[in-house]
Amino acid sequence: MDFSTMVLTMYVATEDSPETDERILGIAVEQSLLAAELGFNPWFTEHHFRGSWHSNPIQFASYIAPQIPSDRYLGFGVLSLPYYNPVRLVEAMNQLDQLTKGHTLYGLGSGFAGIEPAGMGVDVEYHRSGRAAEDTLAVMQRLWDFKTGDPEYVFETGTYRGTVRRRVSPAPYRKRHPTVVRTASRNASLVKTAQMGLPAFVGSFSAEAPLRDQLRIYRKALAEAGHSQAIIEDCLRWCTVDWLAVVVADTDAEAMARAEVAKAEHLALRKTYNERYGAILGPAMSRGPGNAAAAAAYAAGGDMHNVIAGTPDTVAKKVQELVDVGVNHLLVRFLGEWPGETRGISEESMKLFGREVIPRFKDIPSPRDPLALDLTETV
Repeated sequence: MDFSTMVLTMYVATEDSPETDERILGIAVEQSLLAAELGFNPWFTEHHFRGSWHSNPIQFASYIAPQIPSDRYLGFGVLSLPYYNPVRLVEAMNQLDQLTKGHTLYGLGSGFAGIEPAGMGVDVEYHRSGRAAEDTLAVMQRLWDFKTGDPEYVFETGTYRGTVRRRVSPAPYRKRHPTVVRTASRNASLVKTAQMGLPAFVGSFSAEAPLRDQLRIYRKALAEAGHSQAIIEDCLRWCTVDWLAVVVADTDAEAMARAEVAKAEHLALRKTYNERYGAILGPAMSRGPGNAAAAAAYAAGGDMHNVIAGTPDTVAKKVQELVDVGVNHLLVRFLGEWPGETRGISEESMKLFGREVIPRFKDIPSPRDPLALDLTETV
């Protein structure tokens, strides 16, 4: 089983002076190296105009890559597709995939809204509708398949256009394309992701269905898609459950108490940010009339409602529940602000999880058959 963790989990840039940039970047490096040492794959998010460390995650990961064990993976959750020329993004992803010998995991999606689309030169409605991300990914798939000598490929999205006559280089280290994990909060997106032969993010707080139903929908579509066994196994290995709020401590009661302290600090930071710079919007994948509701839920801490808090034994039982339904990859986000007052809560949770939970599951093999597990029960 594979475990990853998000660096500076839910960082909000309440301090916006240039003098803070060096400190925040240094903290992100420190957390990344500790995570890798403890057995996690470090993951990085992408935001713009919201702090120093995550505005260029691929470059940041390139700095981290040679400093961590070679068997770790570097992940991105998520790269915001609408903000990239698809040729430049494929080049960057392929290059890092080569330099890490295939040890990159690219979560791809629309990213957040707010002031980002306008600042990045993307039409706001085009971004909000989800079409910007879908159009970009469609072009990227064509670019990964394009070979020198093929008829020229002319592409146009709502933001970029180009004419391709030679293959994009470098090629990915992996023969098909780098490992891409696609956001899929809606049932239709789960089916499409499976048909594309890509692993999916499942279990997010904005999902349409409970986790078991998401897994059932995704795996049924994967089994029916006619993919090779290699693609099926890759999808089952990296289909990702995202735990958004985790605290580990010596007792269950202590873990719950620490979770409340960490949540309070983070919500206070969101409130400060909102007052200074305008409301933080929810995920851009929440479209249409539901977007305002998703934004309000996010601002109120909806992503921290389902806290997993307890001793290593308590948390390991929760992990075992995922193993029992064939989940192989868990992305853990620890509550606690590394740049703030609750760093110790996050750091101690990470250490306890890495040292006492991960070893219990490291030798569990990834499932090979999408229909081998019984998912008929409802949770």
